[in-house]
Amino acid sequence: MVKQKQMNYLKFLYASFMTPNREIAETFEDFGLMEYKHMMWAMNDMVKNNIEFDMDIDSIRNIKSENVNELIQKLITQIETSLENQNIDGIEETTLKRFKNDEEYMLNILKSLKDDTKITAFDEHKTLKNIEITPAQADSFNFFLIGETFKEYELITIYSYLKAHINDNVEAVNCFSDLASDSIYHLKRFAKYAAELGTLSFVRSVDKEKYQNVDMIDFLTENIEEEIGAEKECLILAEKIGNDDLSNFLLFISRQEVYHAELLNRALSHLKK
Repeated sequence: MVKQKQMNYLKFLYASFMTPNREIAETFEDFGLMEYKHMMWAMNDMVKNNIEFDMDIDSIRNIKSENVNELIQKLITQIETSLENQNIDGIEETTLKRFKNDEEYMLNILKSLKDDTKITAFDEHKTLKNIEITPAQADSFNFFLIGETFKEYELITIYSYLKAHINDNVEAVNCFSDLASDSIYHLKRFAKYAAELGTLSFVRSVDKEKYQNVDMIDFLTENIEEEIGAEKECLILAEKIGNDDLSNFLLFISRQEVYHAELLNRALSHLKK
């Protein structure tokens, strides 16, 4: 069930990145965030009931579509499959009822949508609608987006898994919740820019050793250093790109990385108690 929910939330988020129609894209994004909550509830129930799971996913490249109508049909199939999922070990009855209620609503909405707009998120045109950039600037920015998109997905996966497994430490759980939320936001921003450039790339499974049986203290200590390093990388890229609009965005992200390091420090102090 965790895998199904993870595939659901990723496919809906990617559908939102790909879709030019803002209203439909917002619907897909809402459903993606709802499916992320489903995943967390499933994980919490399974931890509570001592059912082991991992965060592996299959490829989500099959969500790639020529137009929005084709994409909608793929999402309908995704939710129909989810509603039929019988892998429910360790998940509470009330949780399953919520899943069913939400997804039946999603399915009803999806079947009402129609839009034959062409999808340009993969055509590599490397231009932005309201920002003038040179080919060199586009290439530098795109290289950053590819790496950071997967990094943020990796962090979402790790923080979500760890949060579910330390739910007896409220302060640390709150820190991981904030970190996962910010990583989702960063993933959305990076992927939306990539889609606008026509260079959207897909995330892949995170290696199990990244989140299973990790020493929590070592993990947090290492990631504090990584967040500080990420802040510096954003500052360097902002200067290198030399575009005011993109530089302001990168400076904004760099300041958030500083706060992430502070959140990791807080989680570390609570887990050391």
